[in-house]
Amino acid sequence: MSKQYPILFSEGQIGNLKIKNRVVMPAMGMNQSDRGFVNDAVINHYERRAKGGVGLIIVEVTCVDTPLGRNTENMLVIDDDKYIEGMKKLVDAIHKHGAKCFLQISHTGRGARREYIKEQPVGPSEVAMTYSFMIGYGNEAPRSLTVEEIKTIEDKYAAAALRAKKAGFDGVEFHCTGYYLGQQFLSSTANIRADEYGGSKEKRITFHMNVINKIKKLVGEDFPIAVKLTVWEMGKDGGITLAEGAYYVKRFEEAGVHAIEVMAGMWSDTPTLKDTPDSGSSKGQIFPVCMLLKLVYSLKFFKKLKLKLIGGGRAADADVAENALKKKTVDFVFMGKGLLAEPDWVNLVEQGKADLIRPCIGCQKCIDSQLQSGGRAICSGNAVIGRGDNIYEIPSSEVKKKVVVVGAGPAGVEAARIAAMRGHSVVILEKSDKVGGQLYEAVVPKHKQNLKQLIPYLKRQLEYNKIEVKFNKEATVENVLAEKPDVVITATGVLPVIPKIPGIESSNVILVSDVLKGAQTGKNVVIIGGGIVGCETAEYLASDKKNVTIIEMLDEVASNMVNVSRTILLGHLKLQNVVIHTKAKCVGIYDTYILVEQSDKSQIKISCDTVVIAAGYKPNNMLYEQLKDKVETYNIGDSNNPDSVASSVYEGYYTALKI
Repeated sequence: MSKQYPILFSEGQIGNLKIKNRVVMPAMGMNQSDRGFVNDAVINHYERRAKGGVGLIIVEVTCVDTPLGRNTENMLVIDDDKYIEGMKKLVDAIHKHGAKCFLQISHTGRGARREYIKEQPVGPSEVAMTYSFMIGYGNEAPRSLTVEEIKTIEDKYAAAALRAKKAGFDGVEFHCTGYYLGQQFLSSTANIRADEYGGSKEKRITFHMNVINKIKKLVGEDFPIAVKLTVWEMGKDGGITLAEGAYYVKRFEEAGVHAIEVMAGMWSDTPTLKDTPDSGSSKGQIFPVCMLLKLVYSLKFFKKLKLKLIGGGRAADADVAENALKKKTVDFVFMGKGLLAEPDWVNLVEQGKADLIRPCIGCQKCIDSQLQSGGRAICSGNAVIGRGDNIYEIPSSEVKKKVVVVGAGPAGVEAARIAAMRGHSVVILEKSDKVGGQLYEAVVPKHKQNLKQLIPYLKRQLEYNKIEVKFNKEATVENVLAEKPDVVITATGVLPVIPKIPGIESSNVILVSDVLKGAQTGKNVVIIGGGIVGCETAEYLASDKKNVTIIEMLDEVASNMVNVSRTILLGHLKLQNVVIHTKAKCVGIYDTYILVEQSDKSQIKISCDTVVIAAGYKPNNMLYEQLKDKVETYNIGDSNNPDSVASSVYEGYYTALKI
């Protein structure tokens, strides 16, 4: 047991199941199965977190009813005995490292997409899932399930739980949150039935009581059951009040459920200025909801809640987690994206090496890549997730080489880290006086608190792996070759694209990078370019009471941004009265205005004090071109293809594995 975190690393219990610590990896859809079957990628993914010290792993959303219940092409499935064998292999891999595991059983209901299920989705009622920026998409109106169909689905949940038990799982989790069927039946806005399954909170939970009772009949009273439950569904389309959430918890407790994983969410297509993307979200978001739930429960029912609560939300901070446990806010702490980014989180904290933990930067690539894009979930910080079979082993190199890395941004540091771990001698040449590259500009806009964590992580990795960094060293062919490298990796970043516009050399024109480095602007600012950087800079300036206009040649702005974050950003721009002109281009810059040509070829004048150029970036690959014929050289990150932290880290990791 850790002396610093005695409760976090103490044994806990759910039902009759003893769990070695209070850290729970919650179910997170990865979309990496083989058409529903467990494969090596699935096993390696979960085994790595078990090996990393997690107490309880809740294996991702698993379909009890194909095809209607699926939400992605490669969602796990448990609606037939043919899936048990693969599940057994998964369970054995998790148990081998002392972790326990539940299987989350689920049906997508009205959230299922026609492209995957090849027919109209189903739901409690013919009420379409409205677009929500918190989820990232809406959906067509479902077909209302008949009573007979509902009872059949109940049976399928129970059969799925029995298969989970046969496979060796220690329990199951009934999925009743997000846009899934379990929540849809509980919500008064999604469930407008007037029969035994709807019309009141007492009837809206009929489906769930039947599922729980049928599960218990098949698996017995002692098999642990948890419910992942939205206890508060907010927003104009929300249909679960906190009082109703407390009532549902009471009913689950009476039905013999052993734990509730607490969730809350909002149905809204219109972000407010208080809404933030995950890159700026606070730690322990669900803990206050857990406290409110307990309070409402005690006030309504004049007794204390007895079943175990699992809460979290950006809780991969040992101090935050320990404090919530100490206050008895929760009994277990779930850590989702933090464990995707850093599978060794538990072990590192227990060993007193928390400063080596790779942070989740809140980019939401994990969600966007699988839910919105239909691919595997990936992670900006963890290059292994979603790549091949999720193999984490870093083999030592048979031949030790001298590796020179040019650039200490995310790509360069990752390449240097992996090369050093493989036994190579590594030195970094960095033209500035600090580690981080473009991150110093990227963290300036609003809501970037979680991205900022990446900078100290990069510094610590270089220190820990004893990698020499030569600062204030502008790399040239001569001084790179003077290091006598066997291999050179160039991670030299980008150069700004400067459009050919009459007047662009005027004194009132500055680069977006200068703004993010602290350059002052006038009161009225025009930004040429509506990509991610241009839009985030617009929000940054508008928050400083500037009047901002964006000029973008394409049909839409921030088109490459993660969907949820983009919706929030565009909502903020609208609320801050940022004017956006799409299908437009600047054709002239003057002292007090610019001239803009619109899609119909008409021209308008826009008054401004400052013009900010945010027209994108091009690879700064000159050094690579000069070196590639002189020494084994690899070009990675933005100097290869300007993209994202995710692509930079990926290229750095796998390039170093090739050396």
